[in-house]
Amino acid sequence: MLTAASIEQAFAKPETGVNSNGWYYGCGWMVRPVTGGTGMNTWHDGSLAGTSTLLVRRYDGLAWAVLFDQRQEGSAPSHSDIDPALHTAANAVKTWPTGDLTSTYF
Repeated sequence: MLTAASIEQAFAKPETGVNSNGWYYGCGWMVRPVTGGTGMNTWHDGSLAGTSTLLVRRYDGLAWAVLFDQRQEGSAPSHSDIDPALHTAANAVKTWPTGDLTSTYF
């Protein structure tokens, strides 16, 4: 549906609005270029009363979604508390399966 050119345009670094940590908003996704220019991490989060979600796609092609049955209110934990733990867990995996394992588990 989207071409490589349209994806590149959607995630292009804007002239203004870049956070002090280097991330920015790119057409519905938050974008953080990866140090060394090897790609970018993109993510989107959101919440409604009683729910909270986070979808991440990393520079290395790994992607995950987390869904919570409650919304962050006040000083309660938020998706930003679990995000580093998920990156740490993904980084700890030395080899990933190379095929589709769906039929093995479902």
